[in-house]
Amino acid sequence: MAVLNDLIFETKIRSTAQALGIEITVVRSLSDIDSTLSRVNPCLLIVDLNTAGADAVSAGNAHVPRPFVVAYVSHVDQALAKQAAEAGADQVMPRSRFTAELPQLLQTYGAPA
Repeated sequence: MAVLNDLIFETKIRSTAQALGIEITVVRSLSDIDSTLSRVNPCLLIVDLNTAGADAVSAGNAHVPRPFVVAYVSHVDQALAKQAAEAGADQVMPRSRFTAELPQLLQTYGAPA
């Protein structure tokens, strides 16, 4: 599951997941996270911190079963990265690193479609 509203990153995540045979559900706002978490029960929660902030990380951590939470953010937004780490994200990384590691993250933590 991914929380983001950037269409370029959504396309990148969806196409990478599809190529790997992994199902991905995208939500665009913090208000949709809880209901979607309950419906989908994801193994992996990807959070664009610029879309949903550290509150999305907290929502993922509160869900049972708890997904592996990966948060990404602009490399210049260190305050938001720190908030996500403090909220309990398993990994917090700049967008460039997230893009490079996306296939590995999906293979390791994503569930097959």
